Amino acid sequence: MTALGKTVPAAAATSAGSAGMAINLDHDDRARAAFIITLKKKTNFGVANELRSRYETAIVPRLEKQLGRALSDVNRDDRKLAKTELEKEPLYPIWARLTYLGQDMMWDCVDTALVHELPRLQTTASAFMDRNDTQGSLDLDPKLALPANIAKTEIHRQPGGFCFETHDRDITAGARYNGGGLMYSQGKGRTAVAGRSGGDFVRDMVAARFPDFKPKRILEIGCGTGRNTISYKRVYPDAEVVAVDCAAPLLRFAFATAEHEGVGVQFKQMDITNMSFPDESFDLVVSHIVGHETTTRGLPAMLSESWRVLTPGGVMFHLDVPTQPGHSKLFDQVLNDWQVRYNGEPFWMGWADANVKGILHDMGVPDDTAFAEYMRPPEGGAAWFCHGGRKAQTSANRRAA
Repeated sequence: MTALGKTVPAAAATSAGSAGMAINLDHDDRARAAFIITLKKKTNFGVANELRSRYETAIVPRLEKQLGRALSDVNRDDRKLAKTELEKEPLYPIWARLTYLGQDMMWDCVDTALVHELPRLQTTASAFMDRNDTQGSLDLDPKLALPANIAKTEIHRQPGGFCFETHDRDITAGARYNGGGLMYSQGKGRTAVAGRSGGDFVRDMVAARFPDFKPKRILEIGCGTGRNTISYKRVYPDAEVVAVDCAAPLLRFAFATAEHEGVGVQFKQMDITNMSFPDESFDLVVSHIVGHETTTRGLPAMLSESWRVLTPGGVMFHLDVPTQPGHSKLFDQVLNDWQVRYNGEPFWMGWADANVKGILHDMGVPDDTAFAEYMRPPEGGAAWFCHGGRKAQTSANRRAA
């Protein structure tokens, strides 16, 4: 039997808890998931690449002849020109419709599987919430003023959004997000390498840049379902790991997943743009694909809060989608703009156009440690846009390396 997130040995497939907090897929679920992933790959690489070829061989030469100059990947006016011309191409609405349809089918597939899986997942999660001998903890704040960009937005067009719940233990949104996210990543061509995690990647990049750094207290902001959170406890086994998010259903799911895997993490419900932690309380502050779900006002606040809670000598490392102009070509920017308007990525272009290096400088991140650049995993694959920096170590408050 296969599960979204892991492969379960056949001998264990009959056990009610065999998949842990992953979604067990039956025969029909597997067939649907395989079809959807194939459809997404054909759309993202087949149809999109045919459209790209048309753009490069016909649209670009025509526009450059009209303008009397080369098109610029960082010019917003050129982006608008490219968009106007691309929208005239017959393949463009075909690509758009297939992308929209693939997203609909993905969520339908996950919800169909949850018809038979959610009772087991909810029972497992509730049992961990009832225990007094847990490895970690779950601290929810029912009075928290939820940020509208998360609470009132169906990001990725996930039905009900990240904060959907019908009772005070509901994990539906977490299970939905975990299942859909794994299919989405595979459809985008991002597949996990066995034995490697987001935490492994961050550890390797941080170690290469700051070889003396050994964190004792780690904070992940916008942790979602904890897919990467658990790995920090494994790559830094002696460190205390705390993770925050504003969406209670995602945190419940993350807590149950960590407990099922025997990993102790403190999960807390907070707005990452206004956290209640004291100043200088964490050695390492990280996030995974959070910035592009944040508003133009929220991004500087999120980074400022990350910097505020960082200890002297501490490191801030954020990892996100590589959509910045100059890295992404005009063609890709136009397709990303469509995602903003129609496919549940309302903050994507604001994120892409943000001057992250400038934000870091204005916050006071030292220029000699600040970074905002593309980093590629050592095992290969697509690059991520990574940004952050290291606080200066003061002689009065120096932490052991």
